[in-house]
Amino acid sequence: YAQYLLKQAQALGSELEALQLSVIRSICLVAMDPAHTTETETATALTDAVRDMRPLLDENFVAYLKYAVAEEEAKLERMGLVDDSDSNRWLFVLKIVQQGVYRELEVGVKRYIDHISYVLRMEEKGERKMLLGKLIDVMPSMDVRPFVKVVDNIAASLGSSVKGDFEDEKDVLGGMTNSVLQLRRDVRDLLPPERLNEMSKDADEWAERQREKLLERRNLTKDRLMAAKETEGYDEDDERPGKFREVERMT
Repeated sequence: YAQYLLKQAQALGSELEALQLSVIRSICLVAMDPAHTTETETATALTDAVRDMRPLLDENFVAYLKYAVAEEEAKLERMGLVDDSDSNRWLFVLKIVQQGVYRELEVGVKRYIDHISYVLRMEEKGERKMLLGKLIDVMPSMDVRPFVKVVDNIAASLGSSVKGDFEDEKDVLGGMTNSVLQLRRDVRDLLPPERLNEMSKDADEWAERQREKLLERRNLTKDRLMAAKETEGYDEDDERPGKFREVERMT
Protein backbone atom coordinates (compact mmCIF):
# COMPACT_ATOMS: atom_id res chain seq x y z
CA TYR A 1 0.00 0.00 0.00
CA ALA A 2 2.86 2.37 0.85
CA GLN A 3 4.45 1.70 -2.55
CA TYR A 4 1.11 2.41 -4.24
CA LEU A 5 0.84 5.76 -2.42
CA LEU A 6 4.42 6.59 -3.40
CA LYS A 7 3.69 5.85 -7.05
CA GLN A 8 0.53 7.97 -6.91
CA ALA A 9 2.46 10.85 -5.36
CA GLN A 10 5.15 10.57 -8.02
CA ALA A 11 2.54 10.56 -10.78
CA LEU A 12 0.84 13.61 -9.32
CA GLY A 13 4.17 15.38 -8.99
CA SER A 14 5.01 14.66 -12.61
CA GLU A 15 1.63 15.95 -13.77
CA LEU A 16 1.99 19.15 -11.75
CA GLU A 17 5.50 19.72 -13.07
CA ALA A 18 4.27 19.16 -16.62
CA LEU A 19 1.60 21.80 -16.08
CA GLN A 20 4.10 24.35 -14.75
CA LEU A 21 6.46 23.67 -17.66
CA SER A 22 3.56 24.14 -20.07
CA VAL A 23 2.90 27.59 -18.59
CA ILE A 24 6.57 28.47 -19.03
CA ARG A 25 6.47 27.17 -22.59
CA SER A 26 3.46 29.33 -23.43
CA ILE A 27 5.28 32.42 -22.20
CA CYS A 28 8.40 31.51 -24.19
CA LEU A 29 6.40 30.96 -27.37
CA VAL A 30 5.29 34.59 -27.17
CA ALA A 31 8.91 35.70 -26.86
CA MET A 32 9.91 33.61 -29.89
CA ASP A 33 7.02 34.79 -32.08
CA PRO A 34 8.59 36.12 -35.32
CA ALA A 35 5.72 38.60 -35.64
CA HIS A 36 7.49 40.74 -33.04
CA THR A 37 10.20 42.56 -34.95
CA THR A 38 11.58 44.79 -32.18
CA GLU A 39 12.54 44.36 -28.53
CA THR A 40 9.78 46.80 -27.58
CA GLU A 41 7.13 44.76 -29.38
CA THR A 42 8.39 41.56 -27.75
CA ALA A 43 8.45 43.15 -24.29
CA THR A 44 4.91 44.46 -24.73
CA ALA A 45 3.65 41.09 -25.97
CA LEU A 46 5.30 39.30 -23.04
CA THR A 47 3.78 41.72 -20.55
CA ASP A 48 0.33 41.21 -22.06
CA ALA A 49 0.75 37.43 -22.13
CA VAL A 50 1.84 37.22 -18.49
CA ARG A 51 -1.01 39.52 -17.45
CA ASP A 52 -3.56 37.40 -19.31
CA MET A 53 -2.20 34.26 -17.63
CA ARG A 54 -2.30 35.73 -14.13
CA PRO A 55 -4.85 33.22 -12.75
CA LEU A 56 -2.32 30.49 -13.56
CA LEU A 57 0.52 32.31 -11.80
CA ASP A 58 -0.45 31.12 -8.34
CA GLU A 59 1.77 30.37 -5.37
CA ASN A 60 2.39 26.85 -6.71
CA PHE A 61 3.76 28.22 -9.96
CA VAL A 62 5.93 30.78 -8.15
CA ALA A 63 7.26 28.04 -5.86
CA TYR A 64 8.00 25.82 -8.87
CA LEU A 65 9.92 28.61 -10.61
CA LYS A 66 12.03 29.15 -7.51
CA TYR A 67 12.65 25.41 -7.22
CA ALA A 68 13.48 25.02 -10.93
CA VAL A 69 15.99 27.89 -10.87
CA ALA A 70 17.71 26.53 -7.76
CA GLU A 71 17.84 22.99 -9.16
CA GLU A 72 19.25 24.12 -12.51
CA GLU A 73 21.86 26.32 -10.84
CA ALA A 74 22.93 23.47 -8.55
CA LYS A 75 23.18 21.04 -11.48
CA LEU A 76 25.29 23.43 -13.55
CA GLU A 77 27.57 24.14 -10.60
CA ARG A 78 28.14 20.42 -10.05
CA MET A 79 29.04 20.05 -13.73
CA GLY A 80 31.14 23.22 -13.77
CA LEU A 81 29.02 24.67 -16.59
CA VAL A 82 27.44 27.72 -14.96
CA ASP A 83 29.18 30.09 -17.39
CA ASP A 84 28.87 27.83 -20.42
CA SER A 85 26.51 29.51 -22.88
CA ASP A 86 25.52 26.22 -24.51
CA SER A 87 24.51 24.70 -21.17
CA ASN A 88 22.99 27.55 -19.17
CA ARG A 89 20.35 28.68 -21.65
CA TRP A 90 17.54 26.89 -19.82
CA LEU A 91 18.59 28.63 -16.60
CA PHE A 92 18.60 31.91 -18.51
CA VAL A 93 15.07 31.23 -19.77
CA LEU A 94 13.83 30.32 -16.29
CA LYS A 95 15.25 33.51 -14.79
CA ILE A 96 13.70 35.71 -17.49
CA VAL A 97 10.29 34.09 -16.95
CA GLN A 98 10.72 34.39 -13.19
CA GLN A 99 11.51 38.10 -13.42
CA GLY A 100 8.53 38.74 -15.70
CA VAL A 101 6.15 36.82 -13.45
CA TYR A 102 7.40 38.59 -10.33
CA ARG A 103 7.00 41.95 -12.04
CA GLU A 104 3.38 41.24 -13.00
CA LEU A 105 2.52 39.87 -9.56
CA GLU A 106 4.12 42.93 -8.01
CA VAL A 107 1.76 45.15 -10.00
CA GLY A 108 -1.21 43.19 -8.69
CA VAL A 109 -0.01 43.23 -5.08
CA LYS A 110 0.57 46.99 -5.26
CA ARG A 111 -3.02 47.45 -6.42
CA TYR A 112 -4.31 45.35 -3.51
CA ILE A 113 -2.13 47.32 -1.09
CA ASP A 114 -3.63 50.54 -2.44
CA HIS A 115 -7.13 49.19 -1.78
CA ILE A 116 -6.14 48.18 1.74
CA SER A 117 -4.57 51.59 2.38
CA TYR A 118 -7.79 53.37 1.34
CA VAL A 119 -9.75 51.23 3.78
CA LEU A 120 -7.35 51.69 6.67
CA ARG A 121 -7.46 55.48 6.29
CA MET A 122 -11.05 55.50 7.48
CA GLU A 123 -11.28 56.38 11.16
CA GLU A 124 -14.37 54.42 12.15
CA LYS A 125 -14.78 50.66 12.03
CA GLY A 126 -18.10 50.96 10.27
CA GLU A 127 -16.62 53.22 7.61
CA ARG A 128 -13.78 50.81 6.98
CA LYS A 129 -16.10 47.85 6.57
CA MET A 130 -18.47 49.79 4.32
CA LEU A 131 -15.65 50.90 1.99
CA LEU A 132 -14.22 47.38 1.97
CA GLY A 133 -17.61 46.02 1.01
CA LYS A 134 -17.90 48.45 -1.90
CA LEU A 135 -14.42 47.51 -3.15
CA ILE A 136 -15.20 43.81 -2.97
CA ASP A 137 -18.54 44.24 -4.73
CA VAL A 138 -16.83 45.55 -7.89
CA MET A 139 -13.65 43.47 -7.66
CA PRO A 140 -12.81 41.48 -10.85
CA SER A 141 -13.10 37.73 -10.49
CA MET A 142 -9.38 37.13 -10.96
CA ASP A 143 -8.52 39.56 -8.15
CA VAL A 144 -10.70 38.11 -5.40
CA ARG A 145 -8.56 35.20 -4.20
CA PRO A 146 -5.24 37.11 -4.50
CA PHE A 147 -6.72 40.03 -2.54
CA VAL A 148 -7.83 37.73 0.28
CA LYS A 149 -4.37 36.13 0.25
CA VAL A 150 -2.64 39.51 0.59
CA VAL A 151 -4.89 40.50 3.51
CA ASP A 152 -4.19 37.18 5.24
CA ASN A 153 -0.44 37.57 4.70
CA ILE A 154 -0.42 41.09 6.13
CA ALA A 155 -2.38 40.00 9.19
CA ALA A 156 -0.21 36.92 9.66
CA SER A 157 2.94 39.07 9.56
CA LEU A 158 1.83 40.74 12.80
CA GLY A 159 3.05 37.71 14.72
CA SER A 160 1.61 34.69 16.49
CA SER A 161 1.21 36.59 19.74
CA VAL A 162 -1.48 38.79 18.21
CA LYS A 163 -4.89 37.23 18.90
CA GLY A 164 -6.91 39.67 16.88
CA ASP A 165 -9.89 40.68 19.03
CA PHE A 166 -9.37 44.21 20.30
CA GLU A 167 -12.09 46.71 21.18
CA ASP A 168 -9.91 49.61 22.27
CA GLU A 169 -8.38 51.44 19.30
CA LYS A 170 -5.70 52.79 21.71
CA ASP A 171 -4.58 49.33 22.74
CA VAL A 172 -0.86 49.01 23.43
CA LEU A 173 -0.41 47.09 20.17
CA GLY A 174 -1.42 50.19 18.25
CA GLY A 175 -4.45 51.28 16.26
CA MET A 176 -3.03 50.17 12.92
CA THR A 177 -2.58 46.61 14.16
CA ASN A 178 -6.15 46.55 15.37
CA SER A 179 -7.35 47.97 12.06
CA VAL A 180 -5.50 45.30 10.08
CA LEU A 181 -6.92 42.55 12.24
CA GLN A 182 -10.39 44.03 11.85
CA LEU A 183 -9.78 44.12 8.09
CA ARG A 184 -9.10 40.40 8.08
CA ARG A 185 -12.25 39.71 10.09
CA ASP A 186 -14.30 41.94 7.78
CA VAL A 187 -12.93 40.22 4.68
CA ARG A 188 -13.96 36.84 6.09
CA ASP A 189 -17.34 38.26 7.02
CA LEU A 190 -17.93 39.84 3.60
CA LEU A 191 -16.44 36.91 1.71
CA PRO A 192 -17.58 33.69 3.35
CA PRO A 193 -16.53 30.54 1.45
CA GLU A 194 -19.74 30.42 -0.59
CA ARG A 195 -19.43 33.99 -1.84
CA LEU A 196 -15.67 33.68 -2.33
CA ASN A 197 -16.20 30.67 -4.58
CA GLU A 198 -19.02 32.40 -6.45
CA MET A 199 -17.06 35.61 -7.10
CA SER A 200 -13.96 33.64 -8.11
CA LYS A 201 -15.92 31.22 -10.30
CA ASP A 202 -15.13 32.85 -13.65
CA ALA A 203 -11.40 33.08 -12.91
CA ASP A 204 -11.28 29.54 -11.51
CA GLU A 205 -13.08 28.08 -14.53
CA TRP A 206 -10.88 30.02 -16.96
CA ALA A 207 -7.74 28.82 -15.18
CA GLU A 208 -8.95 25.23 -15.27
CA ARG A 209 -9.71 25.45 -19.01
CA GLN A 210 -6.25 26.89 -19.63
CA ARG A 211 -4.61 24.11 -17.63
CA GLU A 212 -6.46 21.50 -19.67
CA LYS A 213 -5.44 23.18 -22.95
CA LEU A 214 -1.81 23.40 -21.84
CA LEU A 215 -1.72 19.73 -20.91
CA GLU A 216 -3.39 18.74 -24.18
CA ARG A 217 -0.86 20.82 -26.10
CA ARG A 218 2.00 19.25 -24.14
CA ASN A 219 0.74 15.74 -24.79
CA LEU A 220 0.42 16.50 -28.51
CA THR A 221 3.97 17.81 -28.64
CA LYS A 222 5.19 14.79 -26.67
CA ASP A 223 3.52 12.45 -29.17
CA ARG A 224 5.18 14.30 -32.04
CA LEU A 225 8.57 14.01 -30.37
CA MET A 226 8.06 10.28 -29.87
CA ALA A 227 7.07 9.92 -33.52
CA ALA A 228 10.15 11.88 -34.59
CA LYS A 229 12.34 9.70 -32.40
CA GLU A 230 11.16 6.64 -34.29
CA THR A 231 12.02 8.23 -37.62
CA GLU A 232 14.90 10.10 -39.15
CA GLY A 233 13.58 13.33 -37.63
CA TYR A 234 15.22 12.44 -34.33
CA ASP A 235 18.86 13.51 -33.88
CA GLU A 236 20.93 11.29 -31.61
CA ASP A 237 23.13 14.30 -30.86
CA ASP A 238 20.24 15.74 -28.85
CA GLU A 239 21.11 13.26 -26.14
CA ARG A 240 24.67 14.39 -25.49
CA PRO A 241 25.16 16.09 -22.06
CA GLY A 242 25.21 19.86 -21.99
CA LYS A 243 23.30 20.36 -25.20
CA PHE A 244 20.37 22.74 -24.96
CA ARG A 245 17.27 20.61 -25.51
CA GLU A 246 14.68 23.35 -25.54
CA VAL A 247 11.73 21.45 -26.97
CA GLU A 248 12.13 18.49 -24.63
CA ARG A 249 12.56 20.64 -21.54
CA MET A 250 9.62 22.82 -22.34
CA THR A 251 7.23 20.00 -23.09
